[in-house]
Amino acid sequence: MSLALAPGGTQAQSQQDLQIQINAMKLQLEAMQAQLKKSEAAGGDDIQVKWEPAPVISSPDGKFEMNLRGRILVDSSWISDGDNTIDNKATEFRAARLGIEGKAWKTVKYKFESDFADNAVDVKDAYLEWKTGSGVKLTAGQFKTPNSLDEQTSSRHISVMERASFTDAFGLARRIGVSVGMGGDDWTVKIGAFRGSNGIDEENEGSEYAGRFTYSPKFDAVQTHFGASFRARKTGDQSDFRYRQRPHQHLSPTRFVNTDRIADKDFFYGAEVGAIAGPFWAVAEYSSLKADTDDPVLDNPTFTGGYAEVGYFLTGESRGYKADKGAWDRPKVDNPVNEGGMGAWAITARYDTIDLTEPGYLGGEQDTVIVGVNWYLNRHTRLMFNYNHSSIKNAFNVAANGIDGRNKVDGFGLRAQVDW
Repeated sequence: MSLALAPGGTQAQSQQDLQIQINAMKLQLEAMQAQLKKSEAAGGDDIQVKWEPAPVISSPDGKFEMNLRGRILVDSSWISDGDNTIDNKATEFRAARLGIEGKAWKTVKYKFESDFADNAVDVKDAYLEWKTGSGVKLTAGQFKTPNSLDEQTSSRHISVMERASFTDAFGLARRIGVSVGMGGDDWTVKIGAFRGSNGIDEENEGSEYAGRFTYSPKFDAVQTHFGASFRARKTGDQSDFRYRQRPHQHLSPTRFVNTDRIADKDFFYGAEVGAIAGPFWAVAEYSSLKADTDDPVLDNPTFTGGYAEVGYFLTGESRGYKADKGAWDRPKVDNPVNEGGMGAWAITARYDTIDLTEPGYLGGEQDTVIVGVNWYLNRHTRLMFNYNHSSIKNAFNVAANGIDGRNKVDGFGLRAQVDW
């Protein structure tokens, strides 16, 4: 009897063990399904990767993100002047940059970017930015002082090959410092205190204080922009400030307006106004700089600069603009070339002026007319053509202009650019 029951008892035990294993597998399967649903709700894989067009790596919870950034701007120029000082036919990498930017714990933004043009490594932006719970942004590192719409707009999105003459002549640039900023959907405020830049190594680097305010209301289909900024600076151990500019082509070896080094302090202020109405845009800036020369005989000079520009998208797009940054942005291309379209075509015309002449300071006046064509193959690729004609007068301090202080400069420029 016991021998007859043994196989049956063993079989019952095996079925019980099998049922236990099946139940355990069900529990494991349910746990795996729950984990999969949780992962899908968070966005899929543990590490998310998307392309726009470079890879953007982020965590599923959105707390961390890293973006690969870069740009290549290749220029070719033909430049000549009426006094036969230059006859330049040259090429260059106007920019060859690579860097990263991203965020950590959602509230901290970081960016580091270097430029490898001219066979040298030049650190550009390198900063941390913390956005507080109240919306205030605290920034520390090397970044642009908050001045000028043209200067705050990335070289990827400017409408002509070079920015306004006054931005370079008056020394608007990146500096190491701290700033406080805040804003809303259509306004921004930012102020900061700065010392030197990564390329300055004096023990006393001087100081700069700068601030900018923008307001960008929209009236029906018209986007407007209003802005104002200031900067006060003084030298440290470095040489006095000088004010000079090329004739709108960066490849020009000569600056036809130049004051030499004359000031140990100066004060800059600027005003901005612009509008976008469908495919049409218009923008203008005016700036003034008061230089403190400590000259016992001559009065302190006031130099001015500015520009006025109009542009139009022949293919119907609108110029890109970010009201919450108070700066131009990339346009949306309706029919990119890579999708079989013709891309976006825009024409622009700008009048640019810089006046570095005051009694006793004959750095010269340069008035430039620029016409350009922009062909956007897609949002990240563009070809540019510029023609510029500069008229120079009262530049008696610059030997390139001859004894009459006058000259005329013509230039043609081509640029191919891609950014990611």
